[in-house]
Amino acid sequence: MIALGPRAWMAAAASTPVALLVAWASGSWVLGTASAVVATLATVVFDASLCAAPQTIEIERGLPHSIVVGSTGEVGWAIRNRGVRKAQLAVSDSLYPSLGAERRFAVEVDAGGQALVTTQMKPTRRGRFELEQLVVRSVGPLGVGARQQTRQMPELIRVVPAFHSKREVELRMQRARLLDIGSRSVRAFGGGTEFDQLRDYTPDDQFRNIDWAATARSGRTIVRQYRAEQHETVLLVLDNGRLMAARAGGVTRLEHAMDAVMALASVTSRIGDLSGLVTFDSEVRDVVAPARGTRHLNRLTEHMFDLQPVLGESDYAALAAQVLARFRRRTTVVLLTDLAPAVVDSSLAGAVKALALRHDVVVGAVVASEVMRWVDTVPSEVGEAHLVAAAAAAMQERKRAETALRAAGARVLDAEAGRLGPELVDLYLTRKALGRP
Repeated sequence: MIALGPRAWMAAAASTPVALLVAWASGSWVLGTASAVVATLATVVFDASLCAAPQTIEIERGLPHSIVVGSTGEVGWAIRNRGVRKAQLAVSDSLYPSLGAERRFAVEVDAGGQALVTTQMKPTRRGRFELEQLVVRSVGPLGVGARQQTRQMPELIRVVPAFHSKREVELRMQRARLLDIGSRSVRAFGGGTEFDQLRDYTPDDQFRNIDWAATARSGRTIVRQYRAEQHETVLLVLDNGRLMAARAGGVTRLEHAMDAVMALASVTSRIGDLSGLVTFDSEVRDVVAPARGTRHLNRLTEHMFDLQPVLGESDYAALAAQVLARFRRRTTVVLLTDLAPAVVDSSLAGAVKALALRHDVVVGAVVASEVMRWVDTVPSEVGEAHLVAAAAAAMQERKRAETALRAAGARVLDAEAGRLGPELVDLYLTRKALGRP
């Protein structure tokens, strides 16, 4: 296909004197204008006939198939000119704007030569991005005419969520190594739920662990020592409804929840426990069976990376029914959602109560840093006083929702933005060391 080159305006400008001359000689501006158009088109076609044929240009795109949102990667195009003419090329690729990469470039390639063009990319949004077309425009030597070809070059790039709390979780891994539960069956100080042995009482022991029969027989205080459970299952339940679209700390609550999923899954896998995943909104969308190991962590990422909050109400009752039907053995269920009092009262508390009859339930949520900041602010003017009052009211409502969920049988962790993952890991490791209450 013939197209205009970057200097096509020069051909139009050069034809202006021709138009004036023809118009003066013929006495007709219409004839003069027509002659100018014909002259311009002839110049464009002639220049296009001298350019390298797009069919002789080979282009291969190189890009990472997977990249973490916010990180830097590289996109490259390897170009080979199979023709006998020097090629002046203008290339446009179908890169999405959110990939943060320049999608257009110009390059000259000698006959029989090759070139490599690269650009940096820094994605700002996670998800699945399917690249399709690439447009090659070969420009003539005058720059007024060109030949263009559109190529189908389908390719997929996956932008996965950033694991922001990874460094903090790695520090907590050291604590997990001290426990070393599962692989070596080392006894966790303070107890657990699996009986290990009887021993003498120490001031650090819990009163409830005293074995009164053994104490009566021996004449001294004897306690039961427990070891932490081996191969416990932690079911991570990710709410993908409208509540998770709200932003906290600059990103959606869903992003914080995904970070918490990776944090807990990493630690449970290191200890030897199993982690599974359920994603839901108005219905249960996906279920990943409990497992552990690096491949399992990659599988969790694969099932989460292109999730976007659904702007509808989440069906907590349907979620509870699915979890109870699929997981009959006692499991730790970590429900990552938000503490909206109206939702808690209408459906969430009831679903938590049903789950807590069989499972240990933990509800994790994120409170916006802005709210926390205003709660701790001493107002200096009327406008600030209103903001402080609004923040205090919002926190009071969240506390009320938290109380309702605790009454339904759940542990509740309402963490500040950026802290949900590490604090859930702390809670998990503490429970592993001390045993379930």
